[in-house]
Amino acid sequence: MKELSKYLIAVDGGLKNGEITTEVPYEEVMRLVNEPNIVIVKNIFPEETLKNAIDATLEWSKKVPLNEEQDDFVSNSHKRRLHIAKIQQAPQLFHDHTFDNLLNLEEPYKSAILAIFDPIRKFWNGLTGNSEEFGHKKGQPYLHPQITHYPMGGSFFGRHWHPLNPQKVGLITALNKYGRDYHSGGTGYVINDTIIETEGFQDIGDMILFRYDLPHWVSPSSFADRFSWDDPRGRWVAILPFYDPWGTPAEKDEPQGWKTQITTATKAPAAV
Repeated sequence: MKELSKYLIAVDGGLKNGEITTEVPYEEVMRLVNEPNIVIVKNIFPEETLKNAIDATLEWSKKVPLNEEQDDFVSNSHKRRLHIAKIQQAPQLFHDHTFDNLLNLEEPYKSAILAIFDPIRKFWNGLTGNSEEFGHKKGQPYLHPQITHYPMGGSFFGRHWHPLNPQKVGLITALNKYGRDYHSGGTGYVINDTIIETEGFQDIGDMILFRYDLPHWVSPSSFADRFSWDDPRGRWVAILPFYDPWGTPAEKDEPQGWKTQITTATKAPAAV
């Protein structure tokens, strides 16, 4: 375990028998997250597994028309996000691929994508005390596996936030290599009025963990590059949100209550 900068901690990780391992117990990982800190679990996935997931996503997206309608939250779909979120007023420019029906995705795409999301699902369950499987559940929170591409040339996601529950901990897995496959853009956070940028600290196969109610953003990729939706270069990440899309949305005002909510980190949060 190593402190990279204020509020930014690296923890050695790995993958064994399909499950993510960490050098300290999961309870300690959650204690660090809840202090709060940004925790980077290093070297989880082998590069070949991540490349297969990106390649499968690209091939699948070429066969499936872009979703230009309102999200239905039950399908496998991909969408070019280019708008300002109505509630949080956060501008967005990225291409997301959401697999709300992942278990019914056709092969070989399903196996390649599950190779990263099944260990992530188990890890999130272990951190939060849940036992969630993939599949949508009307009227209840459920998992939304998502692979996001931030193209070169100015893609970004403006500062935004989420309710702490039921997600508890956000997970962002780097699918490609900083400095080789992309050279700008990373996730930033604010803790106790301190800005924490993870660009250059998170590399391929690493996973960022953060308290889900921390304000955060994705910094723009360099405008020195020409933007193209069809250029596969740029930052690729996998995230695993857990929410009820028909439930109460995030507040329009940025949550500052987390500063007073955090009084101790001696135990992990209770399971939902």
